[in-house]
Amino acid sequence: MKKSEIFWQTYLNLERELLELSRYVYITDHKLVNNGSELKEENCPSQIETFSPHIADLLIRACIEIEAISKELYFELGGTKKRGDTSLLFDEDCLKLIDIKCKTSKKVVIVSCSSFALTNEQNYVLKPLREAHKRQGTDWERAYQAVKHDRYTSVSMGTIKNFIHALAALYLLNIYFRNDRLYTRYLDMNKMDMSMGSKVFSLKRPTQQHIIDAVNCKEIAGNLDSQDSPYVMKYRDDIYQQIIKAEKQSRENRLKYLESQPEYREVAFIEQLRQAAERAKKNPKQRLIPLWELAVYRINKKIPRDLPFEERKKLFVNSSEFNSQIHQSNLHKTESELTEENIQSEINSAGIRAGMALDGQFDREKEQKAFVEGFCELVIDKGDVHYRE
Repeated sequence: MKKSEIFWQTYLNLERELLELSRYVYITDHKLVNNGSELKEENCPSQIETFSPHIADLLIRACIEIEAISKELYFELGGTKKRGDTSLLFDEDCLKLIDIKCKTSKKVVIVSCSSFALTNEQNYVLKPLREAHKRQGTDWERAYQAVKHDRYTSVSMGTIKNFIHALAALYLLNIYFRNDRLYTRYLDMNKMDMSMGSKVFSLKRPTQQHIIDAVNCKEIAGNLDSQDSPYVMKYRDDIYQQIIKAEKQSRENRLKYLESQPEYREVAFIEQLRQAAERAKKNPKQRLIPLWELAVYRINKKIPRDLPFEERKKLFVNSSEFNSQIHQSNLHKTESELTEENIQSEINSAGIRAGMALDGQFDREKEQKAFVEGFCELVIDKGDVHYRE
């Protein structure tokens, strides 16, 4: 049996203890009160503050496991103290190094058990390892030390709430120690079960930013940040390389197409491109996209500004740009809403949308690789996840 499985099975045993406990103590933070005329919901913190010697024992068992697994992660992550060193502390040494490498203080664990009724966000959206690298930096650590060293006077700290938070910390550390790498198609990302085998907890779904950046071919340098999830979501490296290759080819094809168009050599179009470049230079939110400009130029050639309004209107509403799917499916003025004041802006909008459709034709291979064939992977973030070109 793998070492990580020993820790995971022990965690699952403690989880089952919590689920068994919930059969007798309703785990909730609110209650309904009948005031005679209506039912009113009120806060009820007393349920999760329920304590007993048995719950105190469960808390101690969970924290002993936290001590043990944090030391294994410490050695795995390159901790300098030796196994058996009596000065090695699970919090100030082990959890500190784990936080430095993995940013565990930022990671979120969600209490997702359907039989619990926790409505206060601070009770079901947890950061169980925040401040855990400090000496007794969390409520569950303080409760653990108190109950362990003075059970009689501190048994009231052995609460369901402290046990849940400690168990959430143990769950998170097990996720890191198991170090599972998961694979999914892009289209199936949102179907992934983020409980990772738990019946009580689940993880925040990782950000898709590193997927989006790859599709948009933004420069992705250095290690990828997982933010509040233990996992980084990224494309598999071979898929990422295919996307980059497809983007390079699409840029070449765009340029060839543009250079082959008769408008490319017209003075008026060259001047329009120059003006668009100036606007983009002054305003970072504006981009120069030549094929968009080409489509705007074409529709304005078909519908000159010096024609009478009624003639322009007729040409516009009969144009392929006005009747295109992309224009009709977006907000636009209808024929009856067109006026002398707004027709030019509507013509330009239709031109831009035609340009978007034209530009998108060159991305089909990349989109096929990214969204249909593309396999993504979820990788545990230990500070060393990045794309390999």
